[in-house]
Amino acid sequence: MRHYLLALLVAAIVLSGLAALAQTKSAKPVKRAQPPKFTKSDTFYADAFKEGLVGERPANLSQAAAPGATAAAGGTSAPASGSSGGGAGGGWSALISASTIEDTIKAVKLQVDQEVTTPSDFAGKGHKLARRDYTLLATLFGIAGEYEADVRWKKDSPVARDVFARSANNFKVGTPQAYQEAKVRKEELNDLVGGSSPYAGKEADAKAPWGQVASRAPLMQHIETVWEPRLKPSLADKNQFAANSDKILRDAEVLAAIGEVLAKDGMQDADAAEYKAFCARLRDSAKAIIEAVKTKNYEQAASAGSAMGKACAECHENYRS
Repeated sequence: MRHYLLALLVAAIVLSGLAALAQTKSAKPVKRAQPPKFTKSDTFYADAFKEGLVGERPANLSQAAAPGATAAAGGTSAPASGSSGGGAGGGWSALISASTIEDTIKAVKLQVDQEVTTPSDFAGKGHKLARRDYTLLATLFGIAGEYEADVRWKKDSPVARDVFARSANNFKVGTPQAYQEAKVRKEELNDLVGGSSPYAGKEADAKAPWGQVASRAPLMQHIETVWEPRLKPSLADKNQFAANSDKILRDAEVLAAIGEVLAKDGMQDADAAEYKAFCARLRDSAKAIIEAVKTKNYEQAASAGSAMGKACAECHENYRS
């Protein structure tokens, strides 16, 4: 009886295996996707950061995109409408770099340290020099407040712009009261350049009311201190041009920005087409010098310098005050 049951169990196992084998043979083959075929035109890079990225790295990655910016052809962003400042093709950064703004403010700070010293010196010629330099500071802070990229003191610039502009307007005479005001501004400038925030808790509109910020006469005085003694001699020959390229670049950027400011709404004679054309000639000749420095093209720099001198001379014949 035991042998009989064992034989039945073995027979059942064998029959079950044969049935499974038959079912496997009768099943239809499974269809599988074909492996992909790659060609040389497929976009794969050994190093995506070196080979796959196009153009310069944006300087203001930490800032949100400007409202109203839309995608343009080729995946770039079109500039937002109504951007402030600058000539054709960009904002203030198309005329003056952030480093030039910062370096010029530091340089003017050193001048102010020598101009605002004693009441007697200030009453003599010190107040005239302070008016020129405080106006330039107000202008640079005005540009910094509107600057479309990162620049040092940007947060404090609108308030600094307004207080230096107000003080510069008060320095038409060298009164004791004006001297005390100049000292306060001098201390604030030292604090600001030194890393403190003398205007903490104060606010002002980032968009500059240019007619109230920069008077034309003090800005013209600054142009005179740059053009004749410094920029013009540096463009006199190739050796001077090569030796002073960094200084030429900084001076030209400041003059390009001043040329733009002089034609802003609210500025004196800015509603006259002829005057605005002179301002544009100053700005554009300065831009040509900037480009010449970057490309080391002395002939272009010399030609642009001649154009700048001619524009200034012709403008002074009609608008100098």
